[in-house]
Amino acid sequence: MCGRFSLTTPLEELISQFSIDEYIEESSPRYNIAPSQKVLSLISNNGKRKAGETLWGLVPGWANTNKWKPLINARSETLLEKPSFRSLVHKKRMVIFSDGFYEWKQEEEGKVPVRFQLKSEQPFVFAALWDRSSDGQVTSTIITTEANDLVQPVHNRMPVMLSDNEEIERWLNTDKYSFEEASKILTPFPEEDMKSFQVSQLVNSPKNDVEECINPA
Repeated sequence: MCGRFSLTTPLEELISQFSIDEYIEESSPRYNIAPSQKVLSLISNNGKRKAGETLWGLVPGWANTNKWKPLINARSETLLEKPSFRSLVHKKRMVIFSDGFYEWKQEEEGKVPVRFQLKSEQPFVFAALWDRSSDGQVTSTIITTEANDLVQPVHNRMPVMLSDNEEIERWLNTDKYSFEEASKILTPFPEEDMKSFQVSQLVNSPKNDVEECINPA
């Protein structure tokens, strides 16, 4: 799964790297983003890429918001089987910006937080879906896949990470690419292009959104 990540890259760099046409006024560095918080997201609409904030934790438009438990992750292998996702994959595909994510490895002394990022330390995006809940809030979920060889010793799942612009376009552009075509990108990111390291226990609490969360322990 993916339950915590970061985004510290300046907005100007994201605009340039991901060819964003419309965007929010400002974005602050986030070192420990948790479910139920707002996340910087990107959609494609009429050929334009628009960046804005969504609430991490999907609530389908047909669900009772008072009783529904928000879905922070969606398994890529069963998207067409789940009522919460199967209608979204055709027209409500999006991506969420990140520059690293965390998982916890079980050691003898307890769970140890590990940070994963690109070797280049460049930002990337998670493949995601969105919907508008019955109270009008735009909510989102991160798609996961089986873990690659780097992540596997820590967790058996990982988020679908995209850095190739052609793959991002295929996922975002729902007018041009069908889900059948777009779903080919829902695979583990190459482990040879990633790195990992242990980080501070500070990241265990979502109340700690400080730079020390992303530094090697």
